[in-house]
Amino acid sequence: MNELIAEGFQLMGVGMGVVFLFLGLLVGVISLVSRIIQSFETKTVTNIEGGTSASNDSDLLEVVGEAVKRYRAEHNR
Repeated sequence: MNELIAEGFQLMGVGMGVVFLFLGLLVGVISLVSRIIQSFETKTVTNIEGGTSASNDSDLLEVVGEAVKRYRAEHNR
């Protein structure tokens, strides 16, 4: 009977160890992927902000103004 209990504790320890290692590996992989994604996001934001904001604002105003005109024309307003 004592052998069974000892074997049970041994199996429990191995199982808990495997789960601990798996969860640790999972946390490491998620952290690595997060850093990789943040580096791409930083590069994208830098590229987007690299243009002149005045020309982007005027283009945006023209597009929105045209959209409002078309909406009002289609809905008789």
